[in-house]
Amino acid sequence: MVKKKKCFECKKEFEVKPTARYVRKYCDTCGKKRKKMWDNQWKLKFEDFDDDDE
Repeated sequence: MVKKKKCFECKKEFEVKPTARYVRKYCDTCGKKRKKMWDNQWKLKFEDFDDDDE
């Protein structure tokens, strides 16, 4: 049995196994994009951010 859910990011429907250990929130494409961003977050430096107060 397969359930259909909507992706939180792109609002596209995707299929989910109801017996999965963790409930998915994102489709495959958005999930891969978010994982890549998460893996590369250590590369950011303090100097990369803009300071709007000046």
